[in-house]
This record gives sequence, structure tokens and C-alpha cells, in this order.
Amino acid sequence: MNLKLINSTANAILNKMNDITLPIKIEDIAKSEGLKVMPYPLEDDVSGLLVIENGQGVIGYNENESRVSRRFTVAHELGHYMLHQDQASLFIDKQFKAYRSQTSPKEASKLELEKEANAFAAAILMPENLLKKELEKTNIDLGSEDGLKELSKTFDVSSTAMYFRLTNLQLI
Repeated sequence: MNLKLINSTANAILNKMNDITLPIKIEDIAKSEGLKVMPYPLEDDVSGLLVIENGQGVIGYNENESRVSRRFTVAHELGHYMLHQDQASLFIDKQFKAYRSQTSPKEASKLELEKEANAFAAAILMPENLLKKELEKTNIDLGSEDGLKELSKTFDVSSTAMYFRLTNLQLI
């Protein structure tokens, strides 16, 4: 996984925006990249999908999921569009468990694409520079559950997503 490329792609998209405020307006960003974004009646175990046809992309998200989950799904599918559109024309993202003891090369390759799309979603929804600014201007105690929830609310992401982002950036 090329985290440098993933972060630079997310930052390039954010830099095109005139006014970046928190929380990041991910649907507006996806639309500015030429994608349609819409709720879709998906099965309970499907978070979202991306369909690419003739270079045009459509993101469908599970309308039954929480707002923060839908936001992450849209960002994740945008990640597939920006990073992987040359590899497939359909991405269906099911909730999956990544602890299988043996994976085939095809499954391992798909898992890598999912990890990259997740890294992109984290980078665009919780940009490192904005995250650090927020931490500098507030007295949030990252060692407490309440502190993590407060920061998650500011960025409109789940506490779990925020925890992983902070951990990956070595901020906690």
C-alpha cells in the first residue's frame, strides 16, 4: 500500500476546494469529482457500491446505516474511484472480517484494495493537518473516551475511525 500516494491524492482533492470546513463535506467533494451519490436499498451486509460506466461513476450507500457510516462509505467509494478505477468497473463493499487464516492471492489483492480505500477515506475525512490543528486549539484528552468522542463529533466520523486515524498517524 502506497500511503504517500493515497495521502497526496486525498490532499490534492481537498486543495481544490475553496473553503474547507469541518466536518468535510464528502458528498459535495464526490460530486465535484463527477460522481453521482445516492442512497441505495442495499442488503444489510453491504455498506456501499461504486459502479463505473464509460468513465462515469455512481456511488450508492446503504440508506439504513448511521450518518457517520454513510459518510465513511462515500469517502471509501471515492477512494476506489480515484485509486482503482483502472482495475474494475464495479466495487461492492460488504462488511467483512479480515482474520481468515488462509487467503487466496485474489482475496489478498481485494483486501489490499479495501485497505487502500479505507486509508483514502480516513485521509480525506480526517486530514492530518486539520486533525493536528484541532488538537492544538483544543484541550482534548485523547486518553479518555470522552475526548475521542468529542474529536469524532467535530469530524463527523465514528470513534472507531478516529481511533484508527490517530493511531496510524502516531498521535496516540
